[in-house]
Amino acid sequence: DFVSPAVVSEPIMDPECAGAHALTRIKHVFAWADSNQWHRGFVISQIGNPRPSGHPYAEPGLVKRDYCMADAVMTDGSAWPVYYVVEHGLGFVGLGSDIDFCVPGLDPWHVYDGDCRTVR
Repeated sequence: DFVSPAVVSEPIMDPECAGAHALTRIKHVFAWADSNQWHRGFVISQIGNPRPSGHPYAEPGLVKRDYCMADAVMTDGSAWPVYYVVEHGLGFVGLGSDIDFCVPGLDPWHVYDGDCRTVR
């Protein structure tokens, strides 16, 4: 329990949301998943307009997380939102960042809960 209420303010646009590493990793992992597991026949061809997702930012803890979203266009021409979280310090051997992402409606095993709730 907090002794006093946590003061939560919305951060300014974090460069991690717009980082080329995050967006490239999302495209790469989505392509791998389609090729090896889903076999839907389409992958992300373009991803852009990265921005904070509107998460309430009220998570105290040791790991800094940036909750973001972007717009993706698939190779079949369909457009989908992509929600992702950049977790700082959780990369390989604790170096760099880890990226978890979800495309609502395209998460067949509901890894990130219904409608990508855990990464929004």
